[in-house]
Amino acid sequence: MSSKNERKKGLGRGLSSFLDVDSFDEIVEISNGENEVNKASNSSNFLPIEQLVPNQNQPRKDFSEDELKSLASSIRETGIIQPILVRKNNSFYEIVAGERRWRAAQIAKIHEVPVLIKELTDEEVVKISIIENIQRVDLNPIEEANSYHQLIREFGYTQEKVSSSLGKSRSYIANSLRLLSLPESIIKFLKEGKLTSGHARSLVGVKNSEFLATKIIEEGLSVRDIENIVKKGIAQSSNKIKKDKSIEKDVDTLNLEQDLKMALGLKTVIDHNENSGGGSIIIKYKDLEQLDVFCSKIMKI
Repeated sequence: MSSKNERKKGLGRGLSSFLDVDSFDEIVEISNGENEVNKASNSSNFLPIEQLVPNQNQPRKDFSEDELKSLASSIRETGIIQPILVRKNNSFYEIVAGERRWRAAQIAKIHEVPVLIKELTDEEVVKISIIENIQRVDLNPIEEANSYHQLIREFGYTQEKVSSSLGKSRSYIANSLRLLSLPESIIKFLKEGKLTSGHARSLVGVKNSEFLATKIIEEGLSVRDIENIVKKGIAQSSNKIKKDKSIEKDVDTLNLEQDLKMALGLKTVIDHNENSGGGSIIIKYKDLEQLDVFCSKIMKI
C-alpha cells in the first residue's frame, strides 16, 4: 500500500501549488479579529459559520451522515485544526475546500470556524475542489467523471490537459468520462457503490447493459466475467443470459465510439471489418445546428 506522501505525489501539482504553501496539511497560524478578515487574502482567520456558503460546483454531492456525525464528534473534542479554504463572494465567503468540516461544525454547534481566504478564479476553484476531494475522501465514480467533464465543458480543457493538471493518466480520464454515457439506472448503482467503475466501464455501449448490471449485483460477477460475456456477445433472454449475434463489437471499439461521441458531441458508429482491416465511421446529427457545430470543430483541426 502506498504511503500518504506517495499518493499526493501522484496528483500532479496538487493543492500546494494553488495555495503557495509546502503542504495543504500545513497548519497555518490562525489569528482572530474582524479587521483581519477584510485584508488581502493569504491569511487565516475565524469567521462566523453563517458567513460561509457552499460552492455550487463542489464535485461531492452526497455526504454520509455517519461520517459527518463522526467528524462532528471529533470537532467537539479538538476543534477544527485545519482551516477551511474560502474566497470572498459579495458579503459571504464561498467554500472552496472543506465543506465536510463546515457541515460537521454545524452539527457540533460550533459558531466560528478557521478559514484561509484566497483570491481564486472559477477555474482554480474547480481544480482545487477536485484535488481536495481525491486526496481526502474519494468521490464516487460519477462525481469524479462530472468534475473532469466540467473542466472540459466550462474551461475548454482537453482530456490531455485534465490529465496533466490533475496527475491522472490520459486513459484514466477517458475511461472516467465514458461512465457518463451509461443509462441512469447504472449511474445510480455507481453512486450507491453497488457497482465498481471497472464493472461499469465494461458495460459502456453494450446492449442490455442494465440487465447485465443487475446480474453483476445479484450474482457477484467479476469484471473479468463481464468482459468475457461482452466479448462473446452475450445478451438478455427472458430470465437467463444467452447468445445474441447483435453484439459483435469488441470492448475497444465500443470505447472508441464513446470517446468520439464525447469529443464531437454527436453519436458516432464505427463499422470495422476485421478481414480487410478497413471500415467506416458514421457520425449522426439530429438537426442543421448540430451539423454546423460539428463542421466548425472539424475546420479548426
